Amino acid sequence: MNAALSWREKLSYALGNFGINLPFGMTNAYLLYFYTDVYGVSAGTVASLFLIARCVDAVFDPLMGLLIDRTETRWGKHRPFLLWLAVPFAVCGAIVFWAPPLDGWQKIAFIFATYTLMGILYSAVSLPLNSMLPTLTRDPRQRNTVNALREFVGSSATVGIGYAALPLVKKFSNGDEAHGFLVLAAITGTITLVCMLNAFANTRERVEVDQSVARLTTAQSLQATKGNWPWIATMLVNFFFWIGFTGHIQSFVYFAQSVLGDAEFTSTLMLTMLAVLVGTGLAGVCANAIGKRMTGAIGAAVATVFTAIMPLSNDHTWLIATNCVAYIGQGLIGGLLFSLMADAVDYGAWKSGYRAQGFLFAASSFGVKLGMSVGGAAGAWFLSLAAYDAKAPVTPEVAAAVMAGHVWLPAASYVAMGLSLMLFRFLPAYTSSNGAVHAH
Repeated sequence: MNAALSWREKLSYALGNFGINLPFGMTNAYLLYFYTDVYGVSAGTVASLFLIARCVDAVFDPLMGLLIDRTETRWGKHRPFLLWLAVPFAVCGAIVFWAPPLDGWQKIAFIFATYTLMGILYSAVSLPLNSMLPTLTRDPRQRNTVNALREFVGSSATVGIGYAALPLVKKFSNGDEAHGFLVLAAITGTITLVCMLNAFANTRERVEVDQSVARLTTAQSLQATKGNWPWIATMLVNFFFWIGFTGHIQSFVYFAQSVLGDAEFTSTLMLTMLAVLVGTGLAGVCANAIGKRMTGAIGAAVATVFTAIMPLSNDHTWLIATNCVAYIGQGLIGGLLFSLMADAVDYGAWKSGYRAQGFLFAASSFGVKLGMSVGGAAGAWFLSLAAYDAKAPVTPEVAAAVMAGHVWLPAASYVAMGLSLMLFRFLPAYTSSNGAVHAH
């Protein structure tokens, strides 16, 4: 079980995350803009949509976790979902960027239905992939390495689509921006399909689950959360991380056009997310050297400080530099999120006797979805309160609203994220019995 994983399996697992992150990254970065500026939906309506749809999605996550824990196939518990749901997820990733000629309640119903379905399908493919990590190997160092590669490759999808989307939309649009978005979404959906099927074909679930607990009841799954402070800490870290990340990334386009008056600078700002790859690349190395909790705390501090000082200047060089350093900090902690969760699964199994990895990953993902809900809705509500109108001149109120979503909300969330890491602790008996220090 602790044999070294082949690079083919490591890369296939990571590319699965790359494929899933393509439509996820595109919706995170540009769906608010697509709805308000391309499809003509009010910011207030979009805020309500983001909040309601993601809350529905968040409630679905624990149910999906229970389903994973109770799934038994010749391919394992997790891999089958990558096969079964690859096509629906890829197709839905394109449909959310479709702008059919609808008005009034029909338009609202359409975007609500498609966006909610997109969120549910994202959970249904990402949760099995994420919670499969503990089944690849029991070796904590291999987990750190695999997870860092997974985050590195997955983040490259988010960065790549963030940087390339607007230029590609312009290229494909033929004068119709809505058409350009749909073509790009269809292309990314095809890539997603290939990556997911490759991950299914080239990974294996080799860490066996004790048959006495292979089919857990809901009560047994819940028992694995009792006194599991590493799991609680990870859920809170996920929650605050995604408030900040979502609020920041979805406001890039508004920041460039409404605050800087330079819409073309959007792609350059998106490109600063490459610095996340530096942080995620260092995360596994730093965690093995100084511990996950310390690595994450340093990352949270760096992200907080350099996000908060961005408004000191509108100089392009300054903004590029501060964004890059802030993203390195985010990468240091983001690169550990699923490895932290894998440790929480092991701790829950040791403490309760029940290895409810599907449920624990999904319940932690509940925090992710709530964070995305709050971060996404808050940014849209700020615009709505400032009476944002895509066709009207920028007012001081609109500029202030953009800054609130782009800077102050993320900075506050990163402070809370760092504080949450203090809860990531194990009982001394667990640390001694496992012969390794996970948290320090």
